[in-house]
Amino acid sequence: MFVLSVGYHAETQLKGLLAGSGVLAIILGFAAQNLLSSIIAGLSLQIQRPYKVGDWLKLGDTYGEVLEIRWGATRLRTNDAIMLHIPNNEMVKQTIVNLTYPTRAHYMRLSIGAEYGVPPNRVKDALMRATLQAPGVERHPPPQVFVSEYGESAIIYQIKFTMTTHSGYFEARDAIYTNAWYEFRRQKISIPFPIRTLEVRRSRPGAVKEEEDRTRSILETEPLFACLTNQQLDALIRGSHRAHFGRGEKIIEQGAEGSSMFVLLHGTAHVSVIQNGTTLPIASLGMGDCFGEMSLLTGEKRTATVRAEDDCEVVEIPKPAMAAVLRDAPECVTQLSELLAARRMETEGLLKDAARSGAEANQESEYRASFLRRLRSVFEL
Repeated sequence: MFVLSVGYHAETQLKGLLAGSGVLAIILGFAAQNLLSSIIAGLSLQIQRPYKVGDWLKLGDTYGEVLEIRWGATRLRTNDAIMLHIPNNEMVKQTIVNLTYPTRAHYMRLSIGAEYGVPPNRVKDALMRATLQAPGVERHPPPQVFVSEYGESAIIYQIKFTMTTHSGYFEARDAIYTNAWYEFRRQKISIPFPIRTLEVRRSRPGAVKEEEDRTRSILETEPLFACLTNQQLDALIRGSHRAHFGRGEKIIEQGAEGSSMFVLLHGTAHVSVIQNGTTLPIASLGMGDCFGEMSLLTGEKRTATVRAEDDCEVVEIPKPAMAAVLRDAPECVTQLSELLAARRMETEGLLKDAARSGAEANQESEYRASFLRRLRSVFEL
């Protein structure tokens, strides 16, 4: 344009032509902007290859299978067989979650609510069974069930399960929810309505008496309470309280301070001790077994750990309740000291089926006197 303007003295016409061509170039540049950016983005995707044909992607809230990758756009197909034509410049602007890479196995999650009155471990077991029976859910790695949150009308549980193809997600989700309904029905677990409910609870007198009778029948067989009358046992039971421990929880822990004992009403538990850094199993406890009495009666620290094997219901007898009974029955203190001395002798292996030697008898006498002093000190008698 400069040469023409100098050689042909057509400066005015050439300047007009130059201005017109500049405007046309700007118009064409804006018109081709999206096309060029999509092509450049497609080139970047071809080089980086974050996905390939056949992969399942998650883009925002959309799931789709990659059908075709072009220079300008990527085509996806959703579970509902809907085709999505997404320009590549839009693809690179968002986070691409590839459900198929590095392996086809990927986790999905579902949430479901259950009533507050059912122990979480029961609900978890029911949801686990419902999930494992659903088609499309992989058994390895196995599903997991978590307590997600405490909602207004239900405890919300989250199910985490593995799939190898997202194409069957809706079928798997339907099967899990359907199986959970029937499983809850069989286990007498209700799914609360999403409403706020004002509930007035009135305990049945008959049910309370049944629980007290069951506890009394267990305590009557325990030698520790053989010296107590029925009225004193009733007072001890009224001063106690029930507690629930979930599977795997520690009811008592070795080395911890303790001022109560426990009676196992339901469930099973394991007793273990730690010696030289190694955990050694000692015994198993079942319905009716008592434990923790040494800490209650003598103030000693817990000598073992008791862990719930499954959901357990226990009666905890605290120090104030025991102290009130012993003040009413001081003759029991001597009997308790003799019983504790005999148990200590058994623990140390000093009791034999044969007659005891004089040294062993003296040892037991010392134990009785020691426990008697400690009982009077602990309960301020």
